[in-house]
Amino acid sequence: MQAQAAVGETVRAVERAADILGYLSRAEAPSGVVEMERALGLSRPTLYRLLHTLEGKGLVRSVGEPQRFVLGFRVVELARSWLGRADLPTLAGPVLEGLWRETRETVALLLIGEDARTRVCVFERPSPEALVFTRGAGWVERLAVGASGKAILAFMDADARALVLDPLRPDARSKLKADLAEVRRLGYGASVAEIIDGAASLAAPVFDQTGSVRGAVSLFGPQTRLVGAHRERCVARLLRAARDLSVAAGCPVDALPGGAGDGTGAR
Repeated sequence: MQAQAAVGETVRAVERAADILGYLSRAEAPSGVVEMERALGLSRPTLYRLLHTLEGKGLVRSVGEPQRFVLGFRVVELARSWLGRADLPTLAGPVLEGLWRETRETVALLLIGEDARTRVCVFERPSPEALVFTRGAGWVERLAVGASGKAILAFMDADARALVLDPLRPDARSKLKADLAEVRRLGYGASVAEIIDGAASLAAPVFDQTGSVRGAVSLFGPQTRLVGAHRERCVARLLRAARDLSVAAGCPVDALPGGAGDGTGAR
């Protein structure tokens, strides 16, 4: 009969292999055995044995002379497989929970609708404050209005954006284009009483592994509360949440607004 592993029991070789992969994932250049030996506290024979095993499985590859190591292409394959199965709402849970705790405002995740002209709310957590605005998961709204719609629309490709802009009256189209330019400059959208009287909203775009915008993280509350220092804190935390979710979804850091991965600025 096969014995069961005890609770908390681990395989040391697997732990060491994971440490090597983690180290290589953070390294800015190919790493030599001497560097890894010093950083990981492993003996040289152990390191070589583990590195050659990982190389045989395509998780590590050696380059140059003297021999140095980088992550292998198999890691990319595994990452793509995981990203393909991990849907954005599932990834967003911990990020949105943190944003909700930090801001105490209603937080939501909205994704681009199938028609590419709307967005749909797939997650919403209402504010714990006495005065609260909420619409509930499942609500659908045009991209042309509201902070989250503009946060998405500003970063869509030109053809997709034209589907929303072209049907508008010339004056409305001109104003929306100016709003979208401001969203790109700031990295987030803002609105006051555009959809709900008395409500203010902030929203930042979320990008996928291809660098394409998929949706937006949004928070909203009474316009009388989303002002001053509280609003500034909410903006900072919102940008960080959108950045964290984009990175979790596989978006390259240099594809984020600003190009520096700090979640601020225009793209």
